[in-house]
Amino acid sequence: MVAFLKNFGLDVFDKRALWNPLCAGTTFSYLCIFGNLEAGCTMIDCQHQLRITLHLFNALKINGIIKEDQVPLLDQIHKSFKKSRGVWEGPLPQRGELVKRFWICFGMNPKDAKKMAENSKLAVRRHEVDTNFEKMEGRNRKMNPVKPAEIATCYRRICNRDFHDVLDKYHNDEQRQRCGIKGTDLYPYIVRSNDTLDAIDYEQHLLSLNLPACGALMEHFVCGLGRAFQWAPHLDEEYSIPDYEKRPRFSVMFAQHLLGALDFADDPFNHEFLKIPMGKASSIFMSGFFNSIDPACFVWFQAVRGGVVPGCRIFQAVREDD
Repeated sequence: MVAFLKNFGLDVFDKRALWNPLCAGTTFSYLCIFGNLEAGCTMIDCQHQLRITLHLFNALKINGIIKEDQVPLLDQIHKSFKKSRGVWEGPLPQRGELVKRFWICFGMNPKDAKKMAENSKLAVRRHEVDTNFEKMEGRNRKMNPVKPAEIATCYRRICNRDFHDVLDKYHNDEQRQRCGIKGTDLYPYIVRSNDTLDAIDYEQHLLSLNLPACGALMEHFVCGLGRAFQWAPHLDEEYSIPDYEKRPRFSVMFAQHLLGALDFADDPFNHEFLKIPMGKASSIFMSGFFNSIDPACFVWFQAVRGGVVPGCRIFQAVREDD
């Protein structure tokens, strides 16, 4: 949002007299939308709840335990953060690399992450309980934050004024020549405006989310998951530990045993840890938790029934019938 406020220093806001009610309302709407993105990306993963929730959701989906559209709110969040380097550190992980990729995203170097995955594989195959929390000392990288510019092209266009990859999708070479605007100041203005409008249309699934509220929701989910699986006694069995140390310990249990079962077990759905079937219990808890939530509490607006209405291009250099 601070980056967008710099736009107020541009000449277009004072010398060109754009301060009519329509433009002013639009400007403040942008402030609300992109303020939600900036604040939301800071808060939605403040306790690593976004990474934990989406890595579990992805693992359940690739194992066929949760189907597409079975948990609509999570489908929307998952789609919105597919491009986040902070959450995934690359393409979506597949079976056989779920544990390793989770630890890399958690700030562990690749060598130690691979070792953690091997330990998880052994624990799953031998049905052992692995709660060696000292292994977390191998974390020696900074976790990449969730950045709005990585997940929202329209944010890059409007707040960062980044147009390096803009393409003209509405005019061919002949139309550009006949119109006579290529090479003028008007042409990049038209192309950039259309590209930004397309991005806003395409990213409605993200822009409609109340991200701070989604962060709070996923934090409740992660805490509830630990209670449902009765992990609390194992998180502080040696001595009483402060709350801020419990989430890293929870992450060890989560990655080594829950993700481990979904990564390495012959039967992920029924594989048991502490007498609880990991795939079955986690999928039931996840779908029951998120499907019991009223989406209106976390989604600002929703697409028109039957599909999103295509955005109307307000800048057109030439008419199609010319």
